[in-house]
Amino acid sequence: MQNVLTLETKSLQIKIENFEGPLDLLCHLIDKNQMDIYDINLNEITDQYIEYIKHMEKHKLGVSSEFLVMASALLLIKSKGLLPNTEASDEEELTEEELIRRIVEYKKYKEITSKLRELYNNAGDRIFKFAEKIELPKQVLDKTYEMSMLDEVYKDLMERFSVRNNVNAENIEKIAIKDTYTVGSKVKEIFRELLKRPKFVFNKMYTISRCNKMEVVTAFTGLLEMSRRNKVITEQSEIFGDITVERKKKVNTNKV
Repeated sequence: MQNVLTLETKSLQIKIENFEGPLDLLCHLIDKNQMDIYDINLNEITDQYIEYIKHMEKHKLGVSSEFLVMASALLLIKSKGLLPNTEASDEEELTEEELIRRIVEYKKYKEITSKLRELYNNAGDRIFKFAEKIELPKQVLDKTYEMSMLDEVYKDLMERFSVRNNVNAENIEKIAIKDTYTVGSKVKEIFRELLKRPKFVFNKMYTISRCNKMEVVTAFTGLLEMSRRNKVITEQSEIFGDITVERKKKVNTNKV
């Protein structure tokens, strides 16, 4: 269990504990002062950070070099804000914008880590059982079969089929549907109709009273294909209303 010291100062109450790094300490100070992460009062945060470092050194808690490096960077940024504009130094220095960007990124990772830790604590001790592999017993045939028996069974089936009286044998021609329709043939029909007139109503050309359902469905599929290829313009003003089919006019690209 880590030791925690609470020190009363004139400006704030400092709680000294083991932070993971200077960014962790900065996030703690920002949250404590209820500041917006994108609108940080850097002067106030710098003063509290330096005061925190002084109390750590006073109580001999040990201050790592990374905390001191961040302290010097904060003081440099604060001093630049107080002094008039000077020429930029050739050395790479931590700017206020870069510091805020690092704090924002660190805060995101810290929140994600906290969420993952919560999920682990809630479900880390759960053990899931994998699906069992069930082996079914092999089926054992009571009788031994050979390839020669297949020929005998087939002949027996053919003999029984030949003696069966098919009462509908004479009506097979009437029962079978001879008409076949293709999308291509219906597309040609629609094109021929558009050559006669520039516009027609699809519902009146392909009606259930004149055509069977298969022909209407095939013609409608052809119409969808023509519309997809921008060959025709279709319009339906209401649901289940008439579908108007119009030949699409070619755009004359030769005009200036």
